[in-house]
Amino acid sequence: MALQLGIIAVVLAIVSAAFAWTGQDALEEQYGLRAQAVAESVAEIPDVRELVDSPVISPELQRIAEGVRLRTGVSFVVITDVEGIRHSHPNPERIGHPVSTDPGPALAGISDWYVQTGTLGPSVRGKVPIWDPTGEEVIGIVSVGVLTGEVSETLRDRLSGLLLAGGGAFAAGAIAAYIGARRIRRQTLGLEPPEIAALYEHRDGLLQALHEGVLAVDRAGTVTLVNEGAVTMLGLDGAGVGHRLGDSDGLSPLLELAESGSASIDVPLQLGTLMLLVTCAPISIRGKRDGAVFTLRDRTELQGLVSELESAQGLVEALRAQAHEHSNSLHTISGLIEMGRHNDVLAVIRDQSAVEHELAVLYDHRGGGDALIVASLLAKSAVAGERDVRVRTHLGDLPQTELRFSRDLVTVIGNLVDNAVDHLSGRRSVGGEVEVGVWHQDDTIRVDVSDSGDGLAPAEIAAIFQAGYTTKDPRSHDGLGLALVDDVVRSYGGSISVDSEPGSGTLFSVTIPLTREAELIDV
Repeated sequence: MALQLGIIAVVLAIVSAAFAWTGQDALEEQYGLRAQAVAESVAEIPDVRELVDSPVISPELQRIAEGVRLRTGVSFVVITDVEGIRHSHPNPERIGHPVSTDPGPALAGISDWYVQTGTLGPSVRGKVPIWDPTGEEVIGIVSVGVLTGEVSETLRDRLSGLLLAGGGAFAAGAIAAYIGARRIRRQTLGLEPPEIAALYEHRDGLLQALHEGVLAVDRAGTVTLVNEGAVTMLGLDGAGVGHRLGDSDGLSPLLELAESGSASIDVPLQLGTLMLLVTCAPISIRGKRDGAVFTLRDRTELQGLVSELESAQGLVEALRAQAHEHSNSLHTISGLIEMGRHNDVLAVIRDQSAVEHELAVLYDHRGGGDALIVASLLAKSAVAGERDVRVRTHLGDLPQTELRFSRDLVTVIGNLVDNAVDHLSGRRSVGGEVEVGVWHQDDTIRVDVSDSGDGLAPAEIAAIFQAGYTTKDPRSHDGLGLALVDDVVRSYGGSISVDSEPGSGTLFSVTIPLTREAELIDV
C-alpha cells in the first residue's frame, strides 16, 4: 500500500510540475498575443498616426494610451516615435525619454510579442509598428504589455484548483490502494511477496525432487504445473507448461480423466512401449471445477518387481505342490507294494514323473530368457498337477532377448496358463489338459495356450480383457490377469486372438514382434 501511495504522490507531483511549466508558457503566449492585438488596434487609430509623426509631443497621445490601458486592463500602453522617444507612458515622468528595450524589430516592420524587462519590471509585451497613411514607412511604435506578476498570479489561481483536484485524486488513490491491498492480502492468504517467492521456490524444488511425475491442468486441459519426471514420461516439448493435452493423441486419456470430474486411482496408460499408472484428483475452488492434478508412476519398474515376486511365490507354491503330490504318491506306492501290485507301482511312478521329467530336460538345455520360461512352466505344471490338471509343453528355439522382454513373456504365458488351470479345476468333471506352445517364427514370438474346458460364449470373449471382469466369484478380486496380458502385448505392438466355442475348449494365440523389443533395448 505504501508503494502504491508513493507512486500516486510521485505521479501527481510530476503532473503538477508539468502543468505549471506548460501553463506558464501557455499564459505568456496568451497574454502576449492579447497585448499584440491591443497594440495593433492602437496603431490603426488615425489620431495616433497623425500625432506620433508630429515633432512636438502631444498630450492627446497620453490621453488615448491611458484610455486604452484602463479599458483593456493591460499594465501599460507606450507610444514612441521613430526615434524611440516615448510619447505616452503610465508614469508621465517617463514621457520624452527613450525606451529601455530594443525597438529594432518593430521599426523594421515586424509585429510580435516578447517577454522583456523594462522600467516597470518583467512583462509580456506586444510591439507593432505604426505606418504612415500610405503604409510604406514606419513612423512609430506601439508597445502594450502585462507585467509577469499578473501572469504568475493567474497561474497560481489555476494551480490552486489543480492542487485541490490533486488532493482529491490522492485521497481517492489512497482509498483504492487500501481496498486493493486488503483484497490482495486475502487472495495471497496474508502472505507478503518475499514469503510468496519462498513458497514458490520450495514448491518448485519439491516437485523436481519427486521421482514420480506430477502434472496439473486447468479446466481447458492446458498444463499449468509439471515437473521434470512428468515431462520425460509424457514426452512434452520444452518445459511442458502451456501444452494442451488435447493436442496430443496419446494424452487424450488424461484429458478424459480430467474432464470426468471424479478421482481415479492407478489407471493404466500406455505411451508407446511405456506403461504408466495414473492417479487423477480433481481440483475444485469455491465449489467449481478448476482442473485436475495427476501423479504418474512408471509401471515398467513396478511390473519388474511384481514379476520377481510372482516368480518367488510361484516357486514356493510349486515346491509345496510337489511335496504334497509326492507325499500322496508315496502313500499310494506304499499301499500298492503292500498289496504286491508291483506293475501298478511302476505305472504310477512313470505317470507322475513324465511331465516334470520332460520340462527338467528342457531346462537343462536352455539358458537366458528360455530358462525363465521353462522355470515358470515347471512351477505352473506342479501346481496344476495338484489340482488334477495336466500341462503339456511345446517349446521351440527362442532367440536371445533382453531380460525385461523375457519377464514380460513369462507374465503373458503365466497368466494364460493360470487362467486355463483355474477354469479347468473349477469344473465339476475331474481332470483336464492345458497345452502350451512357444515358437519363434518370422521375427515374432508366437504363444498358444489351449485348454480342454467348456469354452467361452461370444459375450464373454468380448469382455474377458477388461480389468475386473471375471467368471469366478466377484468377491475373489480376480479379473486382472487377462487385462495385464492385453496391456503387455499391446505395449510391444502385438496382438491376441481367441478361438472358442461352448463345449470345445479355448485357444489363446499371442503374437509379439521382436522389432519392438529392439526399440525397447535402445531406450
